[in-house]
Amino acid sequence: MLNKRGGILPDDYGLSLTVFAQDATNVAPIKAGTPMKLANTGAYHAVRCADGDVIQLVAKHGVSDPDAPLGVHAYGYSRNNEFPYTGTIAVGDSVVANASGGVKKASAANGSYVALVNTSKQTVEVLLP
Repeated sequence: MLNKRGGILPDDYGLSLTVFAQDATNVAPIKAGTPMKLANTGAYHAVRCADGDVIQLVAKHGVSDPDAPLGVHAYGYSRNNEFPYTGTIAVGDSVVANASGGVKKASAANGSYVALVNTSKQTVEVLLP
């Protein structure tokens, strides 16, 4: 199997995440293989891609409830990490390093993406390119 050429790579390669598909319903469930994108509506929120959207995620399995965990493959990001933060920061922001060993909101988008803000711990979970 290791010397197979081409094809889909095993799940061990790339970044996989658990998200919550905000547009999943019983009438219109998310199916395995659905192209998706991150949504700035909350921590680890995702929605189906609309016509012309860049694909950021692909669903690994189906869900029909926005509160059900959905496993996805993430594209364009290589790692996720938790950092302490300073200042005001929100889901969807890009970050840069601050002088105290953490991060702060970037003045311009840079490919990083804040996926979760934990105000009680003063940490953020960031997807990194």
